[in-house]
Amino acid sequence: MTGKKSGFLGLFNQNYPWNNVVFLHCVQVHQDALCKSALNMKPVLDAVVKLVNTIRSRGLTHRQFRDFLQSVQSEYSDVLYYTKVRWLSAGWVFERVWQLKDVIVSFFHEKQCSADCEMLEDTEWLSDFAFFTDLVCHMNNLNVKMQGKNQFIDDIWAHLKAFKLKLNLFAGQLAKNDLSHFSRLNSIPSVNEEKLKNYEDGLKKLNFEFERRFQDFSAIQTELDIFTCLST
Repeated sequence: MTGKKSGFLGLFNQNYPWNNVVFLHCVQVHQDALCKSALNMKPVLDAVVKLVNTIRSRGLTHRQFRDFLQSVQSEYSDVLYYTKVRWLSAGWVFERVWQLKDVIVSFFHEKQCSADCEMLEDTEWLSDFAFFTDLVCHMNNLNVKMQGKNQFIDDIWAHLKAFKLKLNLFAGQLAKNDLSHFSRLNSIPSVNEEKLKNYEDGLKKLNFEFERRFQDFSAIQTELDIFTCLST
């Protein structure tokens, strides 16, 4: 449907080049694709997925882990699998592992398999994990707002514009060492300035990526503005 050459979009534009139709490919925010292209999230995502698979893919280990969670009266009964096709998956998986990180460390130490969770005791890695967890949770909130019922294009565009403003706000706050919108990162003791500068630059790149990927919405907004001016 949306292929630029052989899909309906491409064929329509080839045969009717004078058309004023604006095509919207997708209104869903794909956290994985955005964060991988604008930020270096892959090493953290791969480590978290490997950790979850270590727990859940081995029947005995999985049963022991669930029993351990019950014995320490954890709020959660399990970790979550990461699934690419589920659009909130990364946020859910990161948040669950973050909430259970201390319990996971205790569990693997008790099993004398501390190598399986060594990244959770590395402050440098933990700061990256905390930052990405905060960020994908912010993006999940945006996705939920955009996927609601009875919304028009201008409603969705308003959510996107508001989030882009938030990204600018977040970057400015990180430049001032203000972590008020990154509660998990704020819990990491003494995050160094170089890390914060990298996160700030990453947020700026992410903002640019939003501009590029959702430029169709900008085109629609321009059309609406022109129509409004002509109508008045």
